[in-house]
Amino acid sequence: MDGNTKEYLDSFLSVEKIEKLEKYASLVMEYNEHTNITGSKDFDSFFMDHVMDSIIAHEYFAKYKKVLDVGSGSGIPSIPLAIIFDKIHFTLCESKSRKCNFLVSLKDELNLKNIEVLCKNVYEIKDKYYDVITAKAFSDLQTLVKVLNTVGKRKTIILAYKGKLDKIEDEIYAIKALNKYEINVEKLYSYDETIERNLVMIKNVNFKKY
Repeated sequence: MDGNTKEYLDSFLSVEKIEKLEKYASLVMEYNEHTNITGSKDFDSFFMDHVMDSIIAHEYFAKYKKVLDVGSGSGIPSIPLAIIFDKIHFTLCESKSRKCNFLVSLKDELNLKNIEVLCKNVYEIKDKYYDVITAKAFSDLQTLVKVLNTVGKRKTIILAYKGKLDKIEDEIYAIKALNKYEINVEKLYSYDETIERNLVMIKNVNFKKY
């Protein structure tokens, strides 16, 4: 972790939470030595490319209580966010059992009492509703909208991590054309100014479910 990153984290996190973020990254890289869970090759690249990349949107989650992370994989973005916000409940939905087992081990190793791991396809979730649906590398925005219509309610919002805006303009246009969704895009200020990051926020304004 370089000096600028440490200074940024020190500005709003306790030493204990920073150490837990570092422990999380270490556990992922240890697991990655024998079972592929991330494309990152070392601790520093995983911490900067994934942990910090999750954290840069943390302020947008602060006011919510229940978050669903779809296709959680190695726990991105929810585990870094769960470390920051220990009063928010995060449900990590992952359909692959190998990844699910790893997420459960992370929950235990990091003593995260505010996360739940669901080992199932997101469309199999019944009778549960969330304030936020998030994803970092799950699928396109149209697929996330389908998830919203399955497990969302009137006030549920999608907070989707995306890269360059010009890569998702067609997806955004297709959703806007339905005239059922409110869409906003917020630029995220990354640790690396050469990397463009955006947070896409979507609500279904015609929802009948409360």
